[in-house]
Amino acid sequence: MALKDGELRASAPLTQISEVVLSGQVGISTQAMHALLARDIPLVLLSTTGRPLGRMEPPGAGHVLARRRQLERHCVASDRLELSRALVAGKIRNQHVLLRRRARRASDPEMVWQAAARLSALEVRIAECGDVAQVMGVEGGASGVYDRAFSAVLDPGLGFTGRDRRAGDVINALTNYCSALLRETVISALLAAGLDPYVSFLHTPARGRPTLAFDLMEEWRPVLLDSTVLALTGLRAVTPEDLADGPDGPWLTPHARSRVVNRFHARLAAPARGWPAPPARRTYADQIRAQCTALRTWVLGESASYEPFAWR
Repeated sequence: MALKDGELRASAPLTQISEVVLSGQVGISTQAMHALLARDIPLVLLSTTGRPLGRMEPPGAGHVLARRRQLERHCVASDRLELSRALVAGKIRNQHVLLRRRARRASDPEMVWQAAARLSALEVRIAECGDVAQVMGVEGGASGVYDRAFSAVLDPGLGFTGRDRRAGDVINALTNYCSALLRETVISALLAAGLDPYVSFLHTPARGRPTLAFDLMEEWRPVLLDSTVLALTGLRAVTPEDLADGPDGPWLTPHARSRVVNRFHARLAAPARGWPAPPARRTYADQIRAQCTALRTWVLGESASYEPFAWR
């Protein structure tokens, strides 16, 4: 149950909870933490701005073979290149889908269509990359094309001029917060699949950074992150008035963060739309877990390649 000033605000049976996310200065009792751990429910701590601070979950000792093979394949340059190509190609393809869907409502539809065509050309170039650095170079070019077109599908009054984690506009604030939610969702799925979130292939591993989660987030950014931001601003569920001054710059108010969490989890619970079509009743949350399982299969050498999620 959730209390504020001694008043009950929300409650739910533990059987219906898959994860608990605490944002900002929110307290939790030791008894509640014990109850979550006993049922394998992770507890995620975020700062007020959405920066991940840490997570608590039961220790696991399984999946030794998968993690050993993951480290071995991480050390093979050709394996890192193969997976990096797949991940970035999947991201660019899904960015193309989002722009194509939104072009008619853009302030400059022709520019958005041209950007979508440019992304398709860059996706083809991924196959020509000879190392991970070249893949990252194409990804950077695609991100520039996409960000400029993304600005055209937003309300100009929102003040978005480009992606900047430290910018004070509502779009960047929403993107930062949704990114933290997506990150924790992917980490949970990677752990369930028996993979190490800190041993990556596209991003360079670094102390305290779950870089494999960053790898897997790439294909999902347009599908779950950007689409959630567009929905929240399009419905005016979150506006520039929902920003408050904080010690590190503007951040989302508590009520705005609540709306973001609700909308993001509603998106996760929606039926997954992919190509080929996912099994009936599979949600986007289910599909993330399926993608992590597919990655494990590739890591173990049980499949010839990893196929990213193709949105439609």
